[in-house]
Amino acid sequence: MEWQVDGMVPVYTKLYKSTVTFNEALGYAYDALVHAASFDAMGAWKALSERVKQGIYMGEGLLLPHTRISGLPQPLMAFAVCPAGFSGIEIRNNEKAQFLCVLLSPMESATAHTQVIAGMAKRLLDPEWKKKALAVMCDEDVKLLF
Repeated sequence: MEWQVDGMVPVYTKLYKSTVTFNEALGYAYDALVHAASFDAMGAWKALSERVKQGIYMGEGLLLPHTRISGLPQPLMAFAVCPAGFSGIEIRNNEKAQFLCVLLSPMESATAHTQVIAGMAKRLLDPEWKKKALAVMCDEDVKLLF
């Protein structure tokens, strides 16, 4: 089975107008994903937590906690922007984490997983997209980025 992931729209988008902790932002994003599809929420949370321990900073200001879930019908993504930066998480070289993308992908499709990650990287490597993302004014503007 193939999914249309290039034009994927997050099921949850959020703009944080001031600094927020990574854990708080992750909690809200994950809660939205849990309510968007049926899957083993506790098992997925444990897998996501393990991934966070391994490191989730991808560069260009992106935190990307992600995992693959057995039986998930399609990828689920939540995306948040925090121009002031997420606090409570250590990243390299004192860079500022300003974007959070929480991704759950079907275990059965490594392709879907890597395509969504590649799509996020492509966006964040585009200086115009990144500038536009950091200038959003509301949650709906975040969704319109996709």
